[in-house]
Amino acid sequence: MTGLQLTRLQVAELRQFGPPFELAELQPGLNLIAGPNESGKSTLVRAIRAAFFERHRSTSVDDLRPYGDSAATPTIELDFVLDGVPHRLRKSFLGKKRCELQAGSRRLEGQEAEDFLAERLGFQFAAKGASREEHWGIPGLLWIEQGSAQALRTAVEHAAGHLQRALDASLGEVAASAGDEVLALVREARGELLTGTGKPRGPLQQALDEAERAQADCDALQREAEHYRAQVDQCRALRAEHAAEAADAPWQRLRRQQAEAEAALREADGLADQRAREAAEQERTQGLAEALRQQLAAMARQAQDLQLRQAALQRSRQALDTTQAAEQAGATAQAAAAERLQAARAALALARQEDSRTQLQRQATDARQRAAEVAALLERAAAEAARAAALRREADALQVPAKLLKTLRDQQLQARELDIRLATLATRLRWTLQPAADVQLDGQALSGSGERLLASDATLAIAGVGTLKLAPGGADLADLTRQRERLHDEHLAMLQRLGLASLAEVEARDQAQRARLQDATAAEQALRLLAPQGMDALQAAHDRAQAQRAEAEAALAQLPAAPAGHAPDVPGAEAAHDAAQQAAEAATAQREGARRQLATAASRAEAAGRECDALAALLGSAEHQAQQQAAQARLVDAQALQARQQAALQALDARIAAARLDILRQDVDRLRRSADETERAHHARALRIGQLEAMLAQAGAQGLDETLAAARLQAEAAARRRDELQRRAQALDFLLGKLEARRQALKRRLQAPLQRHLDHYLDLLLPGARLEVDEQLQPGRLQRGAATDAAAGAFDTLSFGAREQLGVISRLAYADLLREAGRPTLLILDDALVHSDEPRLAAMKRVIFDAAQRHQVLLFTCHPAAWRDMGAAPRMLR
Repeated sequence: MTGLQLTRLQVAELRQFGPPFELAELQPGLNLIAGPNESGKSTLVRAIRAAFFERHRSTSVDDLRPYGDSAATPTIELDFVLDGVPHRLRKSFLGKKRCELQAGSRRLEGQEAEDFLAERLGFQFAAKGASREEHWGIPGLLWIEQGSAQALRTAVEHAAGHLQRALDASLGEVAASAGDEVLALVREARGELLTGTGKPRGPLQQALDEAERAQADCDALQREAEHYRAQVDQCRALRAEHAAEAADAPWQRLRRQQAEAEAALREADGLADQRAREAAEQERTQGLAEALRQQLAAMARQAQDLQLRQAALQRSRQALDTTQAAEQAGATAQAAAAERLQAARAALALARQEDSRTQLQRQATDARQRAAEVAALLERAAAEAARAAALRREADALQVPAKLLKTLRDQQLQARELDIRLATLATRLRWTLQPAADVQLDGQALSGSGERLLASDATLAIAGVGTLKLAPGGADLADLTRQRERLHDEHLAMLQRLGLASLAEVEARDQAQRARLQDATAAEQALRLLAPQGMDALQAAHDRAQAQRAEAEAALAQLPAAPAGHAPDVPGAEAAHDAAQQAAEAATAQREGARRQLATAASRAEAAGRECDALAALLGSAEHQAQQQAAQARLVDAQALQARQQAALQALDARIAAARLDILRQDVDRLRRSADETERAHHARALRIGQLEAMLAQAGAQGLDETLAAARLQAEAAARRRDELQRRAQALDFLLGKLEARRQALKRRLQAPLQRHLDHYLDLLLPGARLEVDEQLQPGRLQRGAATDAAAGAFDTLSFGAREQLGVISRLAYADLLREAGRPTLLILDDALVHSDEPRLAAMKRVIFDAAQRHQVLLFTCHPAAWRDMGAAPRMLR
């Protein structure tokens, strides 16, 4: 067998493998490595991958570190044969980083050794960080990780480049005609001008940019020349316009019109001032007339007021007589109400005295009853407290430490597990003897039928035959027996410290302790119900009840003797008292109201008399009559003056309206702005003419037409260069398409040997079926039986188990193809085919066994019984 063959694997300080662990004497064909879950199968696969795929200086391999040991140095040592030459690879990570490769007589170290293996086996290293699937190349295709047998497409894509290089020798026609060199030259030449998607690049993009830039420069110069000619015409027109306006000077004419408008505005403003003065004088005359009218009206109202005051005086005197009679009646009613209130007050006092006597007697009775109830609660609470304390003491005496109880239970479980394992590994002796047979086992006679498990050496003596030495199990069984005995001794010692014979008694004692605690808790709950606030609060309640009883009895002793007759009830006495009090208050209020009304009436009568006398004296005086006549004469004069002033204001308003002040102000503003704008525009035109003349002189000195002609020549040359490179790029693109089509046709010829290997394996799994291969050497449709579309299914649409089986078969076919190309192959199957049913698994065993005749296969499994028929003894990890 050629290619790659592992002969030994050793790991140390790597995950669960602390001390060195060695997997030696690996065979060229099938190697079956078995062990239960967590026994280290996947760790060994990870070690093989790390030895080849990870740089020894990588800091992204913390998953190799042993559990809980941050200072460890995971170490992997591999012995393998590559192309008939023995190799030894030793790698250390994290702690003491090192890589050594002994290839026959050649010794390589560090990165040189790693790159040598990557080139020879067909993979690459990550530029940064941990190695990933896209770096694993051919080993990533042939080394199946746990649960990834069905994930074939990605693995083929990542290995495509390495497969191409490895299988180039199969494209004999292309190699013989130097097709690869031509294709590479054409692709390189096209790549200088076009991207992979056909977009311009390099010289072509530069030529396109230069042609575009030259044309843009030419267009800009053309626009600049046209702008220059437009400015020449504009400058000529501005000069003519400026000369005509300078001769006419329109702003001076506008200044004269502005002065005329301002004179008219000043004259109109004078009329407005005069009108304001006249209006102010009229307002003063109007105010004087209004004041005189108010004075005359007040004098007229005084005569009317005298008549009203005389009538009011008569009414006040009549009201005074009425209120005097009402006040005398109120005094009589008030005295009668006071006598009734005094009698009701005495009756209420007697009723309240007897009611207090009844209340105190009831309080004394209630206090005596409450004291008796609290005394009974105190007695019951004391009993529950004593019971809870006693139960707590009993529970403390029965307590088993929780840690000790857990240890005893764990020991019992461990003992059961050891018994089960001993029963599994021990030798099972069954017998069926004749009645007269004389057989002894370790000196004990056996008879009839029976069965016994032998966990240690035993001697079977058969009369007339001899003795048989039975040595069951081996090292594992002896170790389990010692563990069982040591566990039994430790368990017995713990029971002896507790003074008990078995775990059942310990459990019973623990249950009794729990029962005592529950009873104590119940007693404490009863105590809390009897005395929610504690014994002290209950005792205080008893003392308060006794004190309340004594206080009520003392108050009864201080009450006067009970009346001989029946005492009135308190509500009736209170109602009678309230009614008498309300009547007395009403009589008092009524009398007070009558008194206030009498005082008010007397005051009003006196005031009305004084006011009538004073007003009558005023109106009858000569001075008052003279003032009234003078006011009347002044009012007539004021009204005549007011009429004359109103006529003068109307005449001024007519003149102001005819003058139109607002329009005059607008005329002044309009003419001033027009003159300013006309003169400013004249000066601005002169400045613009000067600027244009300077710009035109500068542009004429620069030779704009000559520059434009040169730019046109440059743009034409750039366009010719662009067209030339575009034609070249189109020709190279066309030629490359033809060459690649030819190469694809030749590449499809490579599908034939791969299809042949696939058909070879697939016939063992699904006789008559065919798995198609596409141009990228990827699995396509699965054809079952007759070649009809209805019987075909895409690889990705198959069930998980079917994809897993076809994934393994495809990898085996790739391995055969690589082997024919002289490339090293090694197949690793980590718990593959776990989703296969029994018939499919049986067929896949034939497939794997057949592949193992040409390749080394490392098959890791946690179900060794399922692979017993593979013709290889399983290597048990535990």
